[in-house]
Amino acid sequence: MSGLNNREGGKFITIYQGKFCIRVPEGTEGSFSRVNKIGKEVNELFYDSFTGVLKNIKVKDSPDYGKNWEFVFEADGQKYTLQLSYSNSFATALLKMLPNIDVSKEFTLSPSMKLVEGKNQSSLFVNQDGKSIKHAYTKDNPNGLPDMLKIKVKGQDTWDDSDRLIFLTEMINRDILPKLGQEEEYKGTKESDDVEPF
Repeated sequence: MSGLNNREGGKFITIYQGKFCIRVPEGTEGSFSRVNKIGKEVNELFYDSFTGVLKNIKVKDSPDYGKNWEFVFEADGQKYTLQLSYSNSFATALLKMLPNIDVSKEFTLSPSMKLVEGKNQSSLFVNQDGKSIKHAYTKDNPNGLPDMLKIKVKGQDTWDDSDRLIFLTEMINRDILPKLGQEEEYKGTKESDDVEPF
């Protein structure tokens, strides 16, 4: 079945603790309550997977919540927007697989998060036509994808993925959006009022 099993409560999908979640009214059967990163209590339903047809990819920037990818899908005649932070392992994984996905057909996404050596390790699995989709850009075959750079921020070593995200954004604009019938979406900062916090 395409989409999510329950559809009450809106069409923005996020990922939390390795599950897809969608905001629903308080008291919705099966929903869980939590406090999100801006201190607001939200009620959500959680799902293991999502199936749909990709229709558009956008980048939105909000002064309150920062920059986000918005992957717009259609499932069972309804529009869903998968919203992920711009520098996010789930988003990067999907972007790296897109060249190997037939975007004219539906595919299934399944996020995962597990604890490895005391750290949360996130993964995203994509299946289409019964086959697991592989990354088009890998460590052994980067196909032009830049390495992340180790930089110092306030004296602490951190990894900078700016060049990698520029490369993937250019790939989306050049190779993916035309297949979706969309023009180049992202050239700079866009303000958006519809970005929701996780």
